[in-house]
Amino acid sequence: MSEHEQIVRATDEHVAQATLPRAASSAPRRATRARSSPYSARFRIATAMLAGLAIGAVIVAVSVLASGRSAGPTAKWSDWSPSDGGTLGAREIADHVAPFYRISAVDQLSVVTVVNLTNSSTAASASASASSSTSASGLQVAVRPDPSSSAVSLLSGNTIAYNLCGIGGPGCAIGVGQPSTDRLLLLRREALELALYTFKYIGGVDNVVAILPPGHTEQTSTLTKTPPTSNASSTPQSVDVAVLFLRGELEPWLQQPLTSTLPEQFPPTVAQMSSAPEAGLVDQITARGLFSERLVQAQDGSNLIVLDPLPPQ
Repeated sequence: MSEHEQIVRATDEHVAQATLPRAASSAPRRATRARSSPYSARFRIATAMLAGLAIGAVIVAVSVLASGRSAGPTAKWSDWSPSDGGTLGAREIADHVAPFYRISAVDQLSVVTVVNLTNSSTAASASASASSSTSASGLQVAVRPDPSSSAVSLLSGNTIAYNLCGIGGPGCAIGVGQPSTDRLLLLRREALELALYTFKYIGGVDNVVAILPPGHTEQTSTLTKTPPTSNASSTPQSVDVAVLFLRGELEPWLQQPLTSTLPEQFPPTVAQMSSAPEAGLVDQITARGLFSERLVQAQDGSNLIVLDPLPPQ
């Protein structure tokens, strides 16, 4: 190797050795500058907050979507409803409800028709005119609030009246079986279902009256004002029963599906009624609206259905 080449090589090695320490020493300074930046901590905090907000928004959105799917559409009040909400709807309700109520598997409990009432209810009058009701037309409903009083007052508001006519017996009486508490309770269940459908789907109705088939009896004492004796007795007296429903009294049951009140898909028979799950509720709701019913003629010649309160049955 010549002297010139040795000088060049020595110079290159010196330059390389001098460069390495400076390169190595510059890294710690850059790291120091990075660590010592006054904005780095704030940047990390802001980034963390934004990430947290984004995650929270995602969780809220998922929760809202999940709750919306679980709630689903609002449940219908009933599977069936009349096609007409005013004039003919009452007749549709009567025709729909009656066939499901049976004394036995083969015997229907009653045929339901709409009574033509003279009142301000256009729906009731129009429905009745389209029906084949055998009741006299132009009837009005009057109530005697106090059994001990002779005063009666016309039922205020718009009223729809249903006539439950038994099959096979004289004068709309039920021709199969014998009158009983269970049979009366089943008729009260039918009256309640008619009223619920009417208040729910027929507009402007304030009252519903259901006239039950004749044949119910109650014990009437033959005692005099003297103290009872061993000869005292009581005789059964035939009473025509009607059930009166006021919209306000049934309002709580109009706010929940019909199956919550009458849970069975098909009504029970007379023999099954006492053990039906809704028996107690039907008795409770209808007990306050039990009246004896009779037809009288007013002084102006109009016919009145007069309702007198009955004791609990």
